Amino acid sequence: RGEEYLESLRDGRRLWLMGQRVEDITTHPALAGCARSVAAVYDLQHDPVHQELLTMPSPTTGQRVSLAYLLPRSVDELARQRRMYESLVRRAGGVAARLPQHLATVVIGLYDVRDLLGAEDLAFAKHVASYFEYCRENDVSIATIFSDPLRHRSHPESDQEHLRVVERRPDGLIVRGAKGVGTQAPYANELLCLTSPRPNLSPEEVVHFAAPVNAEGIHIVCRQPLVPPNPEDHPLSPSWDEMDAIVVFDDVFIPWERVFYLRRSHPADPALEGRLFQGAIGLGPWYVLVRMAVKAEVLLGICAAIADALGTATQPLVQMALADAMVYLETLRAFIQAAEANPVPSPSGLALPHPTMAMAARICAIERYPHLLQIIRELCGSGLLMAPGQADMNNPEIGPHLHRYVVGKDTWGPECFRLLKLAWEYACDSFGSRQLLFEMYNVSSLATNKQRLASTYDTTPFIALARELAGITGQADSSGGQAS
Repeated sequence: RGEEYLESLRDGRRLWLMGQRVEDITTHPALAGCARSVAAVYDLQHDPVHQELLTMPSPTTGQRVSLAYLLPRSVDELARQRRMYESLVRRAGGVAARLPQHLATVVIGLYDVRDLLGAEDLAFAKHVASYFEYCRENDVSIATIFSDPLRHRSHPESDQEHLRVVERRPDGLIVRGAKGVGTQAPYANELLCLTSPRPNLSPEEVVHFAAPVNAEGIHIVCRQPLVPPNPEDHPLSPSWDEMDAIVVFDDVFIPWERVFYLRRSHPADPALEGRLFQGAIGLGPWYVLVRMAVKAEVLLGICAAIADALGTATQPLVQMALADAMVYLETLRAFIQAAEANPVPSPSGLALPHPTMAMAARICAIERYPHLLQIIRELCGSGLLMAPGQADMNNPEIGPHLHRYVVGKDTWGPECFRLLKLAWEYACDSFGSRQLLFEMYNVSSLATNKQRLASTYDTTPFIALARELAGITGQADSSGGQAS
């Protein structure tokens, strides 16, 4: 339940914010809001109204556990998980990107590729299976950390201090270094650390493991908070500022049962490690797409509501802008339906949304997202800068003037101001800017996703069609030479 989750955060973790150690995240003015919001999600799972939507019987104990740990093997089960996640992110307006239900996908992904992990060491497969069971039965909150801190790219890899294993002991490993981005790490129970595959890493630098947030030697260093001093004028950020952080591992002990992969062989097997990492990501990009479609619903709603409030909904230019927002939403919905209806089998036989369709959808979603925010700015115009806050409206000295000259006799005035405040959070202020940055680089950048799609997309039948229509006979030479 929610209170149990909040109590679990009071575990002596070493959490740092603005140069000060945070003793209790659940009471800190800049951090408590998001903690309470996550706690409310846990409470929903115990609400009889939502229990069937959000939970399922454990295959081990029969007790109710999060539906996020369902291993989908059919279109119907994929749809069931989607409806679960949609209902949760809709409550947060699409801005809650790291709910416990989302991070469960990485645990499922590791479980899905456990046989590949076992090919390196049979113990790794057993560790993953045990960890999956632990996370499902205890419904722990997980934060994933994949990225390395930014460094000068011209420096050789040998000069970089990546997170690494510094000691191998009979009972486990000692790791040292730092990882990011660590979104929601301050609110997590467990840190799941994966090494993204890239060349020139030593065996000591390629390790996948999990550790409790309060493990000795772990420090979580938060970015600057975005919670405003006037929460009544900010519908989202006081509750959903999902804190990003750098996680420092200062000689942290990791017991062997929490080690899921450690490169045993040298030289590296890039193909294997790439399959492991992408397999671990699993359903994550699918959940991102579902959440972005929900966010598109909210942004379209803001656009349409503002146009109605300002009496501009019938103007041709406004209708064109609204149509762009509608096309964005319906395009994402169509991608979701198509990918869900055409799953492909995973290494262990899970049903995964069609990866090519999901990748194309991801590219479309992030490429057009900034345009949708610009539509909001254009529809609202300078009104975004002239919406008085609740404290101004309620002030006995200035409030009457605002009611007279700004609100006037229009009954929609206060409601319009509240819509403008919501639009401001998505499209203009620091919270919205962080959301934009997060979306653009979550699950890799736009350029990386395009390169990945181009390198994996099978164009063979389309080349054959073009050659046939052009009257070219013979087999095409993929090397760029003459046809054979």
